Amino acid sequence: MHFIKSLSCFGGSLSSTADQSRSERRSGTAMHRNVFIHKRKKPSPLLRLPEELQSKIFTYLQAHDIAKLAQVNSHINNTIKKGDLIAKAWCRRFALSYQTLLKTTLTSKDKNQLEGWLRRFTKNEALIKSIMDRQESKYFPVLFLSTVTKLMSECETFKLETKATFPAFGKSNFFKFSPDGHHVIIPIDKETVKIYGKKDGGSWEEKITISHDDWVRSVTFSANSRHVVTTSDDKTAKIYDLSTDGSWVEKATISHVKSVFKGTFSPDDCYVVTASIDGKAKIYGKQDDGSWVEKAIISHDDCVNSAIFSADGLYMMAIEHRRAIIYGKQDDGSWVKKAIISHYKPVRSAKFSADSRHLVTVSDDHMVKINGLKADGSWEQTNIIPHFHKLNSAKFSNDSRHLVTCSNDGTATIYGKQDDGSWRIEIIIYHEDRVFSATFSPDSRRVLTCGDDDKLKIFSQEVNGSWKVEAVISRLERFFSAQFSHDSRHVFIDSGNYTVKICGQKANGSWEEKASFSHELAINSIDISPDSRHLVTASTDGTAKIYGQTSHGTWKEKATIISEQFNAINLVIFSADGHVLTVHEDNTAKITELRMNELMTD
Repeated sequence: MHFIKSLSCFGGSLSSTADQSRSERRSGTAMHRNVFIHKRKKPSPLLRLPEELQSKIFTYLQAHDIAKLAQVNSHINNTIKKGDLIAKAWCRRFALSYQTLLKTTLTSKDKNQLEGWLRRFTKNEALIKSIMDRQESKYFPVLFLSTVTKLMSECETFKLETKATFPAFGKSNFFKFSPDGHHVIIPIDKETVKIYGKKDGGSWEEKITISHDDWVRSVTFSANSRHVVTTSDDKTAKIYDLSTDGSWVEKATISHVKSVFKGTFSPDDCYVVTASIDGKAKIYGKQDDGSWVEKAIISHDDCVNSAIFSADGLYMMAIEHRRAIIYGKQDDGSWVKKAIISHYKPVRSAKFSADSRHLVTVSDDHMVKINGLKADGSWEQTNIIPHFHKLNSAKFSNDSRHLVTCSNDGTATIYGKQDDGSWRIEIIIYHEDRVFSATFSPDSRRVLTCGDDDKLKIFSQEVNGSWKVEAVISRLERFFSAQFSHDSRHVFIDSGNYTVKICGQKANGSWEEKASFSHELAINSIDISPDSRHLVTASTDGTAKIYGQTSHGTWKEKATIISEQFNAINLVIFSADGHVLTVHEDNTAKITELRMNELMTD
């Protein structure tokens, strides 16, 4: 069985007859239009094109459109199957950075673990074999993950299995799965966190206890899930590595004179930078023998509030009170100062663009400043953007071509990058009260703004570069947050009144409410599954509810996790491989595994 025949969640099964006659009248839908091929003596011009060119043309279509087009003709069907074009189109829904994260999920799993993952959602051994036979293909991660997405979407309900219960402390953001889903960090008290690892049978075991002598400030996994850095008020940061035998080993202790706010890994997992109240940022690098050694001590005139690397790992930025300072890595591994960005009041945030060529700072002086990387490696200021009221955020789009700011003055402003490196206003979005959030969709094509006027607005960019309003969602009472799905196709809204709403885009580009789900009491936490097809909410009413999009596109409740004695559930997190972490008011944390409900499939 070829797995691609069964991707019904993208628009229907493909024909199972490989040698269907071209003269047969077939129909389907592509780009939301009906397509008919009538009986004719000569094949369509499309069919006369080389397969390579046909495949190239099909890459401009969405997964749903390709699946429908495959029903038109057996030759097109075969071209689509041969190139795995539906799965590739599915993957293109996500930003490149998120595609990398999804693929990371698979790299640490062996064949048995991958097969076990599939068997949680299907009994079809032929399907499992057809997927695993492609394990050496460079497109295997896409094939595997798109298949899991399809299988989970076809589950009308989930069977829940509690795999672990841990003692836990607090409600902090220290609770987290590793990117690959194999490990989880659980804080035990204010000075201690534990790392637990998943065993082959699905149960979890303690791997290591990490202790500090004062409050833990932060805990962070590296992108490859093989390193952890903790920081503390005890003036230290500690680096731990995952060994080949599955144990975690302390590799370095980074000492400061005062509290350490944060430790951050570089995107390539080879460096760690710490930020401390003592005015120093320290960079440690991983050696070929696995040890971590000090690479640089960067001194500042004030406490370092944060320090981050650029996406390419060649630059590091540190915030100290009223300044943000950019450092560049030299060929010999040293770090030198490249630029100082000064403000009149404290710098509240600073972010690199995804292409590592721009940095934006936001300050309490109501100024946004943009600096750009020049061809000679230096950085220069390209724009100063003043506001009359407090700025709440400034964010780049994932394609690094746009920036959006939002302010208490009731506006969100989109800027576009010009050929000369400067940034120009493209549109000002108005609300009747402060705008507390403005974000780009992961595909960079839309902007979502949230205002205290209880309105949510979605704007999209046209082919000519202009922006138009696609949706204004009001009557939300008091809503707390809204976010795009990872694939940019839905917006999830914590709309207040114990309710979460899901809005999705229609075929004509407009947006509509797809579903609304409620709890009995306040919603404390919301998380989206990596494939964007499932949503989980946690509530003070003692439940965590899992909602999913079916293969027909509708949303429904699929399972409910119930806390013992209905204690409040304060936090909920999806893992990359279909597990849910819940943090309960009774000082416990639980991991629940999702499986198909076999009673519903028999």
